[in-house]
Amino acid sequence: MYSIQMYIPTFNAVTEEAPLWDLMREFNFAMLITAPDGIPFATSIPFTALENTRKLTAHVAKANPQWQHLETPKEVLVVFQAEHALISSRWYEKHPNVPTWNYATVHVYGTPRLLNTDETRAQLIALMEHHGHGADMSALSEKYKTGMQNELVGFEISITRLEGKFKLSQNRSKQDQQNVIAKLEQQGELERGIAARMKELQP
Repeated sequence: MYSIQMYIPTFNAVTEEAPLWDLMREFNFAMLITAPDGIPFATSIPFTALENTRKLTAHVAKANPQWQHLETPKEVLVVFQAEHALISSRWYEKHPNVPTWNYATVHVYGTPRLLNTDETRAQLIALMEHHGHGADMSALSEKYKTGMQNELVGFEISITRLEGKFKLSQNRSKQDQQNVIAKLEQQGELERGIAARMKELQP
């Protein structure tokens, strides 16, 4: 039996949990990964991150066989991915160099439990309220909500381990970092998001 983990150089490791919870709440569409009989199975779904109880909640379609993997308390992995961007080697002071990719990600490990009917309803409501669409649920008739909910399986994951990796050019010179930030700020939303994260690390 092996223990799953992420490769994290020391200078990219995030040891404080607060920014990890922030990332999970903002980028809550994540990938649930299970491995029954050693065969990986993945589903991309929205999660609700509950920091006070150190749990994640979500649901999958009942037609998705992955919910059956959650009936036993074997460790599962959920991968949250924030902004990411290509970093051109031409942006560095010295040459030759190679391009790379900057990004921020959180890997969550934990043990699952299936939710009952009332808990699943609460999970659906909390998810919609998190995205500012609580009215979408309240506008539906009780009969319709019950029928739709019967096609879902809710679950929670009790977190046993959090791993955060923010790869933001921490191993480059200050000048290289400033050059990268300047170039990223001239590009799209994802690139500007990485630039903002890099600026947060500046003294």
